[in-house]
Amino acid sequence: MKKLLYISLASIAVFFGSCSQDEFADAYRDPSKVTTTTVPKQFAGFMKINYEDVIPSYWNYFTVLRTTSLTFTQGHGFTNITGRYIPGAATVYRWDRYYRFITQYRELEKVMASLPAAEQTDNRIFTIASTIYLFDHTQKMIDNFGDIPFSEAGKISLTGGDYASALAKYDNQTELYTMMLDQLKAFSTELNSITLSLKVDAEFKNQDLINKGNLTSWKNYCNSLRLKMLNRVSAVPAFTARANTEMAAIIAEGKLVDENSENIAFRVYNQNSDTGLNTSGFISALEDRNNNIAPKPMIDHMNANLDPREPWLFEKGTHIENNVVIVAPTYEGLDPAVASSADQDLSITEGKIAIYNRSVISRNKWLPGTLINAAEVNLILAEYYSRSGNAATAKNYFEKAIRQSVEYYVRLGDTADALTWKPTQAPTSAEIEAYITKINFGGATTPAAQLQLIAFQKYIHYNIMQADESWAEQRRLKLPALTFREDETSSVRKTPPTRWTYPTSESVNNTVNYNAVKANDNLSTKIFWDIK
Repeated sequence: MKKLLYISLASIAVFFGSCSQDEFADAYRDPSKVTTTTVPKQFAGFMKINYEDVIPSYWNYFTVLRTTSLTFTQGHGFTNITGRYIPGAATVYRWDRYYRFITQYRELEKVMASLPAAEQTDNRIFTIASTIYLFDHTQKMIDNFGDIPFSEAGKISLTGGDYASALAKYDNQTELYTMMLDQLKAFSTELNSITLSLKVDAEFKNQDLINKGNLTSWKNYCNSLRLKMLNRVSAVPAFTARANTEMAAIIAEGKLVDENSENIAFRVYNQNSDTGLNTSGFISALEDRNNNIAPKPMIDHMNANLDPREPWLFEKGTHIENNVVIVAPTYEGLDPAVASSADQDLSITEGKIAIYNRSVISRNKWLPGTLINAAEVNLILAEYYSRSGNAATAKNYFEKAIRQSVEYYVRLGDTADALTWKPTQAPTSAEIEAYITKINFGGATTPAAQLQLIAFQKYIHYNIMQADESWAEQRRLKLPALTFREDETSSVRKTPPTRWTYPTSESVNNTVNYNAVKANDNLSTKIFWDIK
């Protein structure tokens, strides 16, 4: 029970029976205590098992993102220490948690398959919703690793505990994207006409931790995820025609996350530690080891263009003199081009460098776990219209996305409990429009110039809040054109990688299947959509 991380044997019994909170006490199957479970309860257990991958948490930010996506995107400022471009143990943590997650999904499939046909039909919404959510996280795994075990993964329960039979092959990343896009398209159509019985409707609302049983929100989530995935593969020749056709159809249907009121997120509804669904630990995750340092490229842009988001995202640096707190006169970001990490540390300790706003971000107990939001969607639409040659429509979506991004971060500030660092006044419409005018999308007369502006707005909007998406987009677009100092002391990787490597446990415990992908298991192999 202590090996085979890719099918999470070490965690199956634990995670099916470990949830002791009242709200989820019966959401997991514990084979030592019960012999049956239900589809709604397995659905809740499936959704909760990876909540720390979504809701800001110590585990995800400190142990995974701090040393990977946040650094590889300059989503935060970092010091130039040796080995900074090597993912290290983060890959093990993410890998293991994903396969615990997919194992829970397989158990849901098993329970669903055990029902009579009529009950399977009645409970169909649980299959649709769980698969949409699974695909969201599977897409992120592919974007980090490339080929992954999927079709045969997590099936130890179905093999009756036969470990050898549960060894999972690696599925081709391109084929997985195709399969997910096909199924998401079918789900989108099905959600137009699906009806729920009174019983299933009540159960779905009670167990749905994301959209509280709102079918319109699930439709918007499904289509917005499709839009994002189609956009990501749009430059791949085999997908270009499909991306253009299906993105146009999604836009025409109009069922998307289009306003901040429609954002899809894991929300925190109470701070009762017994529920587990809270941001406890995020303060340490972001503030320990200077994980909240402001990055210079973002700060420089905000300073130059009077970005109204700056005081909501950042605080000016401070230091203490004679027991008096001295605030830096301007916002400054940590320069990644500085050769010495000691010199960078000195800038931090002297109070020159800004940090992420503690009221709005790190000490905000109500910070949501973002899945899809309106500003993100509208930046995708701006990119779509720009490459389609429709600059005027691209401009409309680009500017709408900026307004939504400003609103998004101001509204996060509304939920702050620690008010010490919260700005005292929201940006005015005139300030927002002045920023938009200064950016001047209309002055960018070519799709290439427009894409530079769109990519930088993605960089700002994603910042530390959506680090995985930011890293995927920066690899895909090669924008914004950020400068990274080479790690001259490393013999493994001198610049940010193009993918993560598989955990060592794969070569040890899943040897035959691993050997099929071994040739690509390095930090330089590109994900299939990374073709620029």
